Amino acid sequence: MSTSAHLAATAIASLLLVSSAATAPAVASPSIGASACSGRSCAGKSPVTTRCERTARTVRRTAEIGPLVELRYSSACRAAWVRVTHARGGDRIEARNKAGSCRHPSCYAATVASGRSSTYTAMVNDKGIKAWACLERRNGNIVCTEAY
Repeated sequence: MSTSAHLAATAIASLLLVSSAATAPAVASPSIGASACSGRSCAGKSPVTTRCERTARTVRRTAEIGPLVELRYSSACRAAWVRVTHARGGDRIEARNKAGSCRHPSCYAATVASGRSSTYTAMVNDKGIKAWACLERRNGNIVCTEAY
């Protein structure tokens, strides 16, 4: 093949590659995405299905030996919830934003299922108010985090 023919073939091949790349569908990169709720509208909803857990951080935790109780907070959702790990079936956790008995929408509770060691609660509104986490062990002992 002559040099000019080889250059022409290379140019055509390059042009085909560039034009096919320009028309190839774009692949979306994973992103955090928008949350499905904010503040009061998050009360009672799952931090997983609302995507609030994607922007969450642990803001308070208990110092008790045994189960780790964490108050999780999402600044994007302005909501808080409780996550417990290393617990036993029957242990109960509560996410609260008001004192008193646990009533919706100021408190949501979850019980660790038999054979499991972790769970999380539904969210409580944490927009401009304090929230905290509590764990009630099967033996009746109760431990709570400080408010955030």
